[in-house]
Amino acid sequence: MHSPIQLIDHKILRVYFDTQEIKGDEAELSFSHAINVMPRGEQNGAWLVRLDVQFKPAANMDTAPYIGEISVVGIFSLDTEFPAEKAEEMVHLNGGALLYGMARELLSNLTSRGIHGPILLPTLDARCFLPMPTASKEAT
Repeated sequence: MHSPIQLIDHKILRVYFDTQEIKGDEAELSFSHAINVMPRGEQNGAWLVRLDVQFKPAANMDTAPYIGEISVVGIFSLDTEFPAEKAEEMVHLNGGALLYGMARELLSNLTSRGIHGPILLPTLDARCFLPMPTASKEAT
């Protein structure tokens, strides 16, 4: 049984990483991400998803093995029978998860040849890709 959302294509937009000199014994990375989802007007049921993943020294650290950013984009199709009111949530959740896996593999491959060895993006709960609920005007 196929999922109502299908990955049509995915590409790398930006890859940047730089090795850092490690000062002291400890070096930790901090990871963050941002997702942007938008329907593609020319195709019914098609969505464009962009995921940006950044890595830098953790807040309490001066250095980390690497700093950088990976940006990937994917085009997804959603079954026309899928409920329209749930479409954006489906694309956020699944699009983010699929592209994050792509970014994880890319970063691991690139850093595997790095002087500090490979890094692996942490596993995330895919719900983190869902849009944050906005406060309603009635609540104010």
